[in-house]
Amino acid sequence: MAHLTIDTGSPTLRMTTNIHVVSPVDAGVQANSTLYLLHGAGDNASTWHRLTTIELYAAKYGCTVIMPEANRSYYTDMEYGLDYFHYVTQELPDICGRMLRLNADPERTFVAGLSMGGYGALKCALTYPDRYAKAVSLSGVTDIQKRLRDPNMDAGKAKEMRAVFGTELAVKPDQDLYALAERRIKEGGKLPPVLCCCGTEDPFIGMNREFAEYMRKTPFEFQYVEGPGTHDWFFWERHLKTSFDFLFHEKN
Repeated sequence: MAHLTIDTGSPTLRMTTNIHVVSPVDAGVQANSTLYLLHGAGDNASTWHRLTTIELYAAKYGCTVIMPEANRSYYTDMEYGLDYFHYVTQELPDICGRMLRLNADPERTFVAGLSMGGYGALKCALTYPDRYAKAVSLSGVTDIQKRLRDPNMDAGKAKEMRAVFGTELAVKPDQDLYALAERRIKEGGKLPPVLCCCGTEDPFIGMNREFAEYMRKTPFEFQYVEGPGTHDWFFWERHLKTSFDFLFHEKN
């Protein structure tokens, strides 16, 4: 297995940024699929590689895993900041595709993430359903409006959220997962299969259950997995297997 750290200038972000890549190619495995794997708030591009067995899954499934840096942007073109959603969905695939000779087939391209990254992964797939075969959210922020209205949000977090979503903390339709799903349904085009997982002790369990209830009533192919655990790496490591089983059609 190869673990690459790429430092590259980004025209979108107007700075040098970091991309971590896990590739099975040097182990003699044909890389025939690509997974964009998104980190959570407080983490960075290296965290998935440092704290999970992602390399083992990449080798097993012949999957190149791309882990970009998004800071605490909520994978959003920030109101007072940088255009991270444009970077992740437009520039990143172009850079990595050319540099790593990735398989560009949308049927072999996946997106997943945890917490803030779960929100980002779902937003990617619901905004550009023709680009991704499937999407996975682990302990994701599935209701961004509810997240912004959290009465327990401290002053520092509120200030940070205003930089992302604006001083009024108003969510635009292209930032709301429910609105994006409704738009995809009305358009009648491709609807990528979605998996959401959440721990029963996770602070986001309520919004994940509500999102699952909504998604089950839509034409999306949707799976929801709930089990013991909280918002931590023990749960996310355990459900890497759940995620890869879903992405590659194997039985749990």
